[in-house]
Amino acid sequence: MPSRYSRRRLAGAAFGGASAFLAGGYAWNQYATRRHLRFRPLEAVNESADPVTLEVTVEREGFESPRTVLLEAAGDDESGDRSHLPGQWMKRAREWSIRAEHGDQRLELEAATITGRLEGAGWGPDCAHVAIVVTAAGDLEGRVEPSETC
Repeated sequence: MPSRYSRRRLAGAAFGGASAFLAGGYAWNQYATRRHLRFRPLEAVNESADPVTLEVTVEREGFESPRTVLLEAAGDDESGDRSHLPGQWMKRAREWSIRAEHGDQRLELEAATITGRLEGAGWGPDCAHVAIVVTAAGDLEGRVEPSETC
């Protein structure tokens, strides 16, 4: 009994199926990592006239990195009012979140919140410049913008 399909047609169908499978896998991977971030840089900044102590914790599932940052008053000539916080979040894109405390104020930046503040984010891993800032009024805020160093 003769086959109704040629080898060329079967090979084309197999190639098309494999291509669709690979494209679907790539799309799923990009979607699954839509909240994965790298922080380049992650920094603490003091804009107030008083020295401050800032408690910063960067975490993801199964990992937590607490830091205590001492910042000088704003306008310090030696740049003691700014501190870079190095860590795994600079090299590894994961679903990082940040908690910061200053006195009785708390700030929480979840990965979804950070990617929501980045233009064009949400399709695969992103890179963000995040600054935890003690403002001139003594309030705690997070500033997020796209990073140019990734």
